[in-house]
Amino acid sequence: MYKTRMFITECNGIITSRQETTLAKSDLFGTPYYTHNQIDIPHESKIMTGDKVEFYDQNWKRKSDVELIDEGKIPMPQGYIREGSNLRQMTRDERIISGLDEPSPGTKIIDGKIKPMTEIELINAGLVELQPGQKIVGDEIVSMSLQEKLTAKQISKEEYDQQIAAENEAELQNRLAALQTPEAFAMAEVDEVYAVERKAKLIALLTVKQQKGYPLVVDWSRC
Repeated sequence: MYKTRMFITECNGIITSRQETTLAKSDLFGTPYYTHNQIDIPHESKIMTGDKVEFYDQNWKRKSDVELIDEGKIPMPQGYIREGSNLRQMTRDERIISGLDEPSPGTKIIDGKIKPMTEIELINAGLVELQPGQKIVGDEIVSMSLQEKLTAKQISKEEYDQQIAAENEAELQNRLAALQTPEAFAMAEVDEVYAVERKAKLIALLTVKQQKGYPLVVDWSRC
């Protein structure tokens, strides 16, 4: 009579079963393990069928995943990071940075860090729209000219003419105002040359409205 014997069956390096018997040699005829090798193991061993025999040390204690990775017996599991002698699951950010997950809309990966996209990148990605009256030049968003707005049909010809007229009128008033400051009056009193030049500019500005095409067309070179 033999004491209880614990053993595993193995085929091509894979543990196929864990068995217990009181016989010195088990006859597994008629079972799937009949032709498999039998290897005695300690009673307290925690053996997992399907494991490779090489996953266990000489005392039949299963090696840690880190040891098996170091020995090249199993690959590093996806979504995990090694920290010392342990493995831990990646954080959400780590999964994104490693390429396992897609970045959230409006973000990008730069130098291993998650950063928000620029306004231009958001526009190019189709996440936001370019505002009317704006355009992208290089890496900047700038205002379109009136002519560009007209060409892009963002304003009507009537609106275009109204804005051109308003700009020319404002320019005329600004130039007149610059010659009506206290300093300009004082300079005209003490500097005869300046007084003559100032008077000529005033005359030219006062006749701007008589130019052909005003207020849509103005030749400021005369002023």
